[in-house]
Amino acid sequence: MEAKTLLEVKNVTAGYPGHVALKDVNFSVAFREAVAVVGPNGGGKSTLLKVIMGLLEPKEGTVLFCNESLMKNREMRTKIAYLPQQSAINPHFPALIEDIVRLGLYGELGLLKSVTKEHEQRIIEALEKVDMASMIGEPFEHLSGGQKQRVLIARALISNPVLLLLDEPTTGLDLKSQESILQTVKDLSEKEKLTVIAVTHDQVFLKNWAERVIRIEQRLTFDGSSSEYFQRSED
Repeated sequence: MEAKTLLEVKNVTAGYPGHVALKDVNFSVAFREAVAVVGPNGGGKSTLLKVIMGLLEPKEGTVLFCNESLMKNREMRTKIAYLPQQSAINPHFPALIEDIVRLGLYGELGLLKSVTKEHEQRIIEALEKVDMASMIGEPFEHLSGGQKQRVLIARALISNPVLLLLDEPTTGLDLKSQESILQTVKDLSEKEKLTVIAVTHDQVFLKNWAERVIRIEQRLTFDGSSSEYFQRSED
């Protein structure tokens, strides 16, 4: 199963009124691949994530996830989880860490359904996967940057996704926290059978996690192994 294609980006051109962010981009991702997306600021990386999530419809081309169009089959979006940049998260959000993770159930519960014992167990299990279960009951705002990031990853995991999208997961963290997030993402890639696509500028993260690197500069300018990417950079 792992060798099969999970995601196909076919001839995608996308952007916003008056601005083309992606031009004729083509690539596919297999189950359980660890893929880093790199490129300059404004090169189209964030737009690519929005297209993959089905939040932005391409002007041209198609995106298939498990052979389905996310624009036509919106239920498929529940199989994709997203972790935004730290700057997009309020670090002083007044909630306990388990409350933050519970927010990941919103798509499943909506506003009306109550949280069951089974849901509470899933919250604990999600926190266990990122080594944060021992801190249940702690206010989110009291955590370090790396701990907050792990809780947010747990929030993404609680929906049992097939694909995890990370947007600059180590930016703004100290070295110890960067190493912790790197190990967490490696564990998820290897143990949880997750396909992970991460937008990153972190060279250590690239070298120690990514199996494959895709470079986006409006167009796709590189698609190959991590070792090939760094060899190319050194030449």
